[in-house]
Amino acid sequence: MTPQCSVVSLTDADLTGLVSCVRHRLVVIAPGLSVPVAKAVVETWRRLGPQGVQVVLDPDPEVCRMGYGDVAALKLLQETAEQLRTKIHQQPGLRIGVVVTDETTAIFSPTPLLIEAGGRPGEKPNAIRLNTPILDPGRDASSSDLKSINLEPRPLTKTEVEKTSEKLKANPPIKFDVARKVRVFNARIEFVEFELRGLAISRKTVQIPADLLGLAKEPRAQRLLHSSFQLIEGNSELSGERVNKLKQFIAKKYLIGLPGYGNVVLRSNKEDFQTAVKALGRYVHRFQRLLKKKLQAAIDANREVLVSALLPGILASPPSRWGRFLGVGASRENLERLLRSELSDAFGSSDKLFREMEVKLVFKGVTYESLNDPDFVRVARENIRSLDLLHEEYDTARAEGQLELHE
Repeated sequence: MTPQCSVVSLTDADLTGLVSCVRHRLVVIAPGLSVPVAKAVVETWRRLGPQGVQVVLDPDPEVCRMGYGDVAALKLLQETAEQLRTKIHQQPGLRIGVVVTDETTAIFSPTPLLIEAGGRPGEKPNAIRLNTPILDPGRDASSSDLKSINLEPRPLTKTEVEKTSEKLKANPPIKFDVARKVRVFNARIEFVEFELRGLAISRKTVQIPADLLGLAKEPRAQRLLHSSFQLIEGNSELSGERVNKLKQFIAKKYLIGLPGYGNVVLRSNKEDFQTAVKALGRYVHRFQRLLKKKLQAAIDANREVLVSALLPGILASPPSRWGRFLGVGASRENLERLLRSELSDAFGSSDKLFREMEVKLVFKGVTYESLNDPDFVRVARENIRSLDLLHEEYDTARAEGQLELHE
């Protein structure tokens, strides 16, 4: 005797067969459908007429990105419904499938192609097949049937389908055969962005207004003054060069440059590299804390050097743009106060400089496409001679205890 209920593997080919054999009524409920299944639904729909078929789908673009369905199938079904002067319906969040025919009911778990392939027929049981319909086989398919199984779908409009299509054009799905491999390959290297920001204090300059240039006569000011004024001298202990050398030491020890692509780190060295970078970060914080007051003193001293160097020229010929602030016959005190105020704004403070200081570390995974790009592989092998393989690939996740491939 044929069992009333059986666990089966329901592939697209099986769904197509179920749909094509329907004689009276068909109800299809799923997150999405493939194009072949949608074409079978369309043929049956045209054969049975507009009242013979009910279709409920989820139009969320993520359905297509995960591989539960195809936007082309969604468009085909919506266009067919429009031609037959009826509607397909939508139910947001659907992640289960139901197909009700004249004689059977199949409840199945759709396969997200982003995660796994469909496998061989019968290999992955994903459905329960009942040898009886759950809806009255003597009636046409209708929306009231959907409510009887606790669904509250609403009609899906052409505009909503077009919105889904536009979103998928802007952010298309990854090809599923590549996407599955991306999830299961294990690269031996990672790209790294490793920077020290705001620590090259000796290279920081203060922009000097054009009408003040050339007024400085004092030797130290002339040495620091070009088209701008160096904040501190390059040989100062405040320059941050010691920190830069430590950063360069870490980079030289752990990072490998790939010309035209950037720096990479061996994943086997990643943990030690991160530990060294954290130590550098702590050193930067100590540098900030210990030298903050000294830096402010240096800024103040160099600003006063420039004030002293520029003041004689200012007294002899004040900038014309200051006239609105000074009036006629401005005193030495007012001229000096205005000069000091303008230079104070330009020089800023050590607080601002230290806020700009940071260690930046960003890891970026190597893409599957790069690992299969002949140019990238050639450059990587030329510069990372310790590795025979840049990555390992697996069809599925490795079982616990499975042996790794040797380098």
